[in-house]
Amino acid sequence: MPSSTSSSENAYPAPKTDFFDPEHVDRPVPALPWRVVTLAVAVAVIALTAGWEVYWRANDYVANDFKNTPALWLQERRKAKGDATVLIGSSRIFFDANLDAWEDTAGVRPVQLALEGTSPEAFLADLAGDENFNGTVIVGVTSGLMFSGFMYRKEVLDYARKESLSQRADHLLSLQLEKYFAFIDEQTRPKSIIHYAAMPLRDGMKQRHDVPKIATLAIDRDAKVWKRVAENPAYAENHKNSWRDEMRFLSTPMPDGRAPGDIPDEKVTEIIQKLKTNIDKIRARGGDVAFARFPYDGDYRAFEDKYFPRERFWNRLLAETDSAGVFWLDHPQLQGYFLPEWSHIEAKDAERYTRALTPILYAEIEKKKAERASR
Repeated sequence: MPSSTSSSENAYPAPKTDFFDPEHVDRPVPALPWRVVTLAVAVAVIALTAGWEVYWRANDYVANDFKNTPALWLQERRKAKGDATVLIGSSRIFFDANLDAWEDTAGVRPVQLALEGTSPEAFLADLAGDENFNGTVIVGVTSGLMFSGFMYRKEVLDYARKESLSQRADHLLSLQLEKYFAFIDEQTRPKSIIHYAAMPLRDGMKQRHDVPKIATLAIDRDAKVWKRVAENPAYAENHKNSWRDEMRFLSTPMPDGRAPGDIPDEKVTEIIQKLKTNIDKIRARGGDVAFARFPYDGDYRAFEDKYFPRERFWNRLLAETDSAGVFWLDHPQLQGYFLPEWSHIEAKDAERYTRALTPILYAEIEKKKAERASR
């Protein structure tokens, strides 16, 4: 009889230790010219990428147009220290304040921290809580956003606290690609193309108009209204339809009879008190805060003036926070600019607008400082 040792040796052969030994490969490798195959794949990738790039450049997309990511916002937030000038608010001050023109006329390049569709309240609080900041904050006021407290992009503040090393490395690498490739854009992704495509509607469905690409963005978040918005009336109409949807929603009565756009007085008071608390903190450190309302036109103007009359919102804001402010309707030199989709100024006009705005704004700031000091 075989011993238990010999039976064990026969039943369990020695394990394979060299997994790359050709004798132990279960599936044979085809005998192909692998160098040629690799070269063909590389050529195909380059050709397809080049074709995709050419296609999007032909559709007005450009290189050096950066995605408006939380990482890009955080990159600029790190510059908001000392006596820096910082811009916060929503898309009007974001797209309409030209940073080059601001620097030329005011002698300082502001840090752009505005975010589309977002109330500036939480961002003013963020600056007020930063002991390293004692600069000047210019708050762009879009009444419906500021006094409702709507926060479309608040996630950037969470990102600032949670950004990992790998996320930061990814951001820095992405910036290098975006400098050279126009197709790197949220709206060139297949899922975005499908999302914005005009699809047939079933009976009873209404067309939804999401806001498509509206601006280009420099690496320091200097934003400009995209040329297609200004030069293509049909494309601009997409944005007007988005605003129409928004206005229709805000003006439609709810079950309690109040429309979403009807902001109660107590809500207005609450927002102003929060703003004042944070303004006082910044002023206590030697900084200051001022407000600016940028132009709006068309159906948007009729809607905004109806639901957000200046006496109830703008005038109260300036009086109760003891702040300087510039309302475009009060100054002839801030009127007459081209707003292709009613809510934002075309890029070249935005440069002219900024050059006209900054002397007025800084004069109002100095006037208000002198007034406060004389009390």
